[in-house]
Amino acid sequence: MKLEKEFFYDEVRDGFYIPGIMKRAWNAELMILSEVDRICKKYDINYYAFGGTLIGAVRDKQFIPWDDDIDICMKREDFQRFCWVVKEELPEELEFHSVGFDKDHTNFVSAVAKKNMSFQSAMLRKYQEYLYVVTLDIFVLDELSKNPEDEEYRKILFKMFAGIYGIIKKRKKSKLLWRELTEIESLLKIQLDRERPLEPQLYFILNQIFQEFNGGGGDFALMGTYAFEGRLRYPRSAFEKSNWIPFCNTVVPAPIGYDTVLREEYGDYHKKVKAGGEHTYPSFKGYEDMIREELKEEWIFTYHFSEEDLLRPKIENLRDIVMHMEEALAVSQKELFKEYERGEIQACLQRLSKAQEDAIAFGDAIERKKGEGSESVSVLEKYCEALYQAYMALREVLPMEDLSILSATVHKELKQKLKKPGYYLKKLRSALEKDFKRQVVFLPHSAKHFESLRPLVDALLQAGDTECKIIPIPYYDRYGDGSPKEMHYEGEDFPKEYEITDYRNYNFEVELPDCIVINSPYDQFNQVWTVEPTFYCQEMKKYTNKLVYIPWFVTDEINPKDKEDGNAFYNMKYYVEVPGIFHSDLSIVQSEGMKKAYLSKISKFAGPAVRKKMSKKISGAGSCLLGEKEGEGSKEVIKCFRKFLLKA
Repeated sequence: MKLEKEFFYDEVRDGFYIPGIMKRAWNAELMILSEVDRICKKYDINYYAFGGTLIGAVRDKQFIPWDDDIDICMKREDFQRFCWVVKEELPEELEFHSVGFDKDHTNFVSAVAKKNMSFQSAMLRKYQEYLYVVTLDIFVLDELSKNPEDEEYRKILFKMFAGIYGIIKKRKKSKLLWRELTEIESLLKIQLDRERPLEPQLYFILNQIFQEFNGGGGDFALMGTYAFEGRLRYPRSAFEKSNWIPFCNTVVPAPIGYDTVLREEYGDYHKKVKAGGEHTYPSFKGYEDMIREELKEEWIFTYHFSEEDLLRPKIENLRDIVMHMEEALAVSQKELFKEYERGEIQACLQRLSKAQEDAIAFGDAIERKKGEGSESVSVLEKYCEALYQAYMALREVLPMEDLSILSATVHKELKQKLKKPGYYLKKLRSALEKDFKRQVVFLPHSAKHFESLRPLVDALLQAGDTECKIIPIPYYDRYGDGSPKEMHYEGEDFPKEYEITDYRNYNFEVELPDCIVINSPYDQFNQVWTVEPTFYCQEMKKYTNKLVYIPWFVTDEINPKDKEDGNAFYNMKYYVEVPGIFHSDLSIVQSEGMKKAYLSKISKFAGPAVRKKMSKKISGAGSCLLGEKEGEGSKEVIKCFRKFLLKA
């Protein structure tokens, strides 16, 4: 089964963030489905897409964004035939689990599963670098009796079993448990082995009871749910035949009465509800925790926050130096007047001479960087001439020991001469702002995701007071062990109206841009893709005083306290519990509400004290992808960004 590379990257669909590792899990499940499909076709066994998989196929022709597994169902007669052949037919790495097939299986849902977590190269390649255990769930449909009295009797049995399960779950082998077991044994004329675990035995007996009326022509039911909840009953006509419908890059069989089947379980299944499934999301979470605990420091995909990540080195680039030089000349100009008022003519002459030397050196440095003809060099030349004129005027009065004998006219002329350099310094500031614009470097890796930055780039280019460098960087897919696979570079795919700078021709150490903007938290912890280590966010902040993170995506709003947002809040770990957030000097997220969600996630991850510090580094100004409704969107992002850029 061949899927396009784009399938495996993080995406937002229906407002829900899907991490790349979930895409790999989906692919692994599709691989297992292909094996089940092969077996079923070989032995003429019918099966149907079921549950969330059926919804995804019917509604979107792909996985539901917040689903994490594949579900199918079989009628009991088909399932029994499948059980007879599956063990011999499955490839070595897969195994089958079912009540009656495994003596210790305690779940009415059967499964085909990849056995183990393995770093073996061949296995990782086969399952698209997916390391963890992965399963495909099989639900079995049994028939109900046409006689209501039979089902009433079974309800009594189910209630008795439910009571026994309740006692077992409390882990108490009480007299009540033994009494209930004895009653069941007497009623069903069976004998339980008290020396063996009771739960698997009870599951086996119930599984037999579920099958009691098969072959009688009654309606179908998913008995594990119907027995204890009284729902998931389907008319026989719903499963008379199937239609093959698209699902991802394959097709799956849907029951002819899929609408009836889905409405029985979900009601209005066209309404998209993000509530979590019946098991812990994501399905690989437990395995991920297990391997992290086993490998500890050798597990390279876990980011451990450190307070040092919040520290930032102070960077001084050429623009900073130039502006500081202008400020130093302005301060010297003020001191010149103070010295003149005190009558310290010799000190004034020395200051004027030093200012001229500094200005000449300053001009030479600018000329080397910007070439001849820059406005700031022209202003500096006039400034130097004004310094010389002031110097010569003061030399004429130097022999006088008492300046008070000078006429008011002479004083006025001298002050005008001394003011003239200051006049050019004011012009110099403006000229330097033009010659040394703030440089903002944008580091997108994906042409598609450039849209999240494009309005900001456009605004800065239109304003004309900022030099924008768009530098697409290469990225690499990763093998399951974290090593890089093939490289991708999309520089040629960016909109042609923008000037693109080749990442190989830009020297960060020399340029030291005023600001670097990333729209993905580049680091070494993403299991699916990465960039060269030189572009990791912790490296980038060594070359600028302002590292800004603007996410490439927008999700639905997430309320950490809302159960329906549980899966979405969990997935925030993939874009909040990452170095990019903590190393950045500013992160601009889509809303104030999402800022609160970010901070809530940070608090769980790094603690309340870090949350407090990070609240100053995250802005809920909006996203360039939102438009302008309700005061959000690119205008607010641009306003927030420019305010931060101009901040000293």
